[in-house]
Parts: sequence; structure tokens; C-alpha cells
Amino acid sequence: IQALALLAHEKENNAGKLPGPVLLVCPTSVVTNWQRETRKFAPDLKIYKHQGPTRFRNHELIQKAKETELFITSYPLVRQDLEELQSIKWHGVILDEAQNIKNPAAKQTQAVRALKASFRFALTGTPVENRLTELWSIMQFLNPGYLGSREGFRREFAIPIERFHDPEITHQLKELVSPFILRRVKTDPNVINDLPEKIEVKAYCNLTEEQASLYQNLVNDVMKKINESEGIERHGLVLAMLTKLKQICNHPTQYLQKINGHVPPARELHNRSGKLKRLVEMLEEIIAVGDRVLIFTQFAEMGKILNSYLSTTLNTPTIFLYGNTPVKMRDQMIKRFMDDENGPQI
Repeated sequence: IQALALLAHEKENNAGKLPGPVLLVCPTSVVTNWQRETRKFAPDLKIYKHQGPTRFRNHELIQKAKETELFITSYPLVRQDLEELQSIKWHGVILDEAQNIKNPAAKQTQAVRALKASFRFALTGTPVENRLTELWSIMQFLNPGYLGSREGFRREFAIPIERFHDPEITHQLKELVSPFILRRVKTDPNVINDLPEKIEVKAYCNLTEEQASLYQNLVNDVMKKINESEGIERHGLVLAMLTKLKQICNHPTQYLQKINGHVPPARELHNRSGKLKRLVEMLEEIIAVGDRVLIFTQFAEMGKILNSYLSTTLNTPTIFLYGNTPVKMRDQMIKRFMDDENGPQI
């Protein structure tokens, strides 16, 4: 909202016209949301959504950008259409979910950094997910060279802070970056004053006998291999085991067979997963009072299982959205879920 407010304010104070087009880059899944929010909060901005196979290319793309005030696109398309996008003198570049450029060596990051603009913004709720070099990468986009070279930053800041928790160096880094950061804390009542407090409840559920048996057998088998290995192979075994344990906890079917488009009938899924059983109990209560619910899963194949099982078991329509959902269909699904009173609740 603040990014849109700034553009609207600048347009208003510049004889009703922005000095040039602004490029907004965000994850594919929120391109349409940005388009919708812009129409709602800054309706005077001329917008163009650059997405999908019918999008403008080559000279037409460059011409369209010149006629636009807010040019909305996704990270993957910046890479694909970089030659044209790089040739445009943008008034500004805004990155949403800027942690998408946390890896300075990634081609996506390099493509975004190659864009020319008068000003740059990075919007992110997670500027540092794992390592401080992720902050360096975002700052390198915003203000190139300000935090020195990548290796120099690692030596002077990352290692002393991450490894030795040096309070003086931590304070020094804070002092360096804070002038460029407008930080909004979720606990600040001025940020969101019209929403109730968020309530988090952990729902505990027991493994079924089948799950417990699979879990223990896997642990025994992998621990034996881990004891006989070292280095990168050992790390690989641990990570693979964690993924498989998550699958077992979800449902034995997910662990025992790759779904590959085939989802077992509901009768083959009943009473085999404590997690699925507890989920159904919670959903029955939610649907009974007419509420709507979002269910997140790390695995697309588990999403396919849930989509089929829940619609059958609860006798209610569900919507399943994942990485391979086409953009047009994705937009229609979100619209149905949000706007249709009689639309799917799950």
C-alpha cells in the first residue's frame, strides 16, 4: 500500500503524470493480486500486467512499457525478457518478496540487478532467512557497492556476527543499513488496527500403527547408513530422511507410492493417518459454521490426495492450486474462492 501511495502521490505532484514507467516484479502467484490492489487503491495509475504466452514481446513490449505507469511482471519473466526490459529506462523498479534475490550468484538475481532505474525499492517480510549474505544481496540491488564486495562483507560482518555473535559488529551493521529500511513490525498497532489478534493453535495428533511402524523402520535403516558415511553423503542422507519422515506423517500412501496423477480412492486412505483424521475433524467444524479455510502442504502430491479425499469425504467442492496451475485458471480459482458466496469453502 505504501509503494502504491508513493506512486499516486508522485503522479499527483507531477502534473498528473509519472516521469516514466515503474517496473514492479513479484512472484507469479501474486501478479494478479497486485493488479487488483492497484485498481482498488491507485485507480489513476495506468497498469499493464506482463504475463502469460500472449504477452507483448520485442519492440511491442518496449512500446507498451512507455505507455504504462506501472508495469507488473514476475521474476521468471524478467529473466526471459531481460534484453527488452534492460533497454528501458525505468523511473523505478520495485521488488515484492525481495528475498527472491537472496542468492547473489543466481541468474534471476543478476537479471534483476541489470535493470536501470532512477529509484529502487525492495519489499520483503524476510530479508534474512538463513545467512547475512542474503541481506547483502538485497542491498547490492538497492545501493550497489554500499556494503562493499560480497567477500569483504562476509569477512567483516557475516562471519563475526554469525559465528562469534559479535555485538559491536552487529551494531555497526545495523547503523549502516537502518537509514535505508522502513521497518514495520506486526506488533505495531498502527500497522494493522482493524484486524483481530492472530491466534495460533497447535493441533497434536498421534501416528497410526502403520505410520509408527514405517517411521521406526525408516529411522533404523537410515541411521545405520548415516553411521557408515561421512561428509556430504551424510548430510544428504539426513535431509532425505527428514523429507521421508514428513511424508509418513502426512499419509503412508504419500511415502509408499509416487502419486503421478493417480490418487487412490477414499476407502484406501481412511484411518491410516492420524494427521488426516484430525484435519477432517477440524474441517467439519469449519464448514458447519460456514467459514472458509486455506490448507497449505509442502508437497504437491499430498495436495492431490487432499483435493480428492476431502471433496469426497466432506461432500463439498474444493480448489487445489499449485505450481503447475495455469495463470488464467489460478486467477479464476482465487476469484471464486474470494468473491463467490456459494463457492468452495476449502
